[in-house]
Amino acid sequence: GLAFGLDRLVMLMVGAESIREVMAFPKVKDASCLLSNAPDVVEDKQLEELCIKIAEPQTKAEEA
Repeated sequence: GLAFGLDRLVMLMVGAESIREVMAFPKVKDASCLLSNAPDVVEDKQLEELCIKIAEPQTKAEEA
């Protein structure tokens, strides 16, 4: 990607061994956020407010 690499520069400036030590909002291996518990369950009311509809996957019987 194209970026300034500021996080890597800060890592070098402070002598950190890992870039995760200087990241403002670090994620873990499964991309979840330990600070906000994201991703999380979304309530139906939130989906309605944003006009989002979740389409359930079709089973093979429904496709036929």
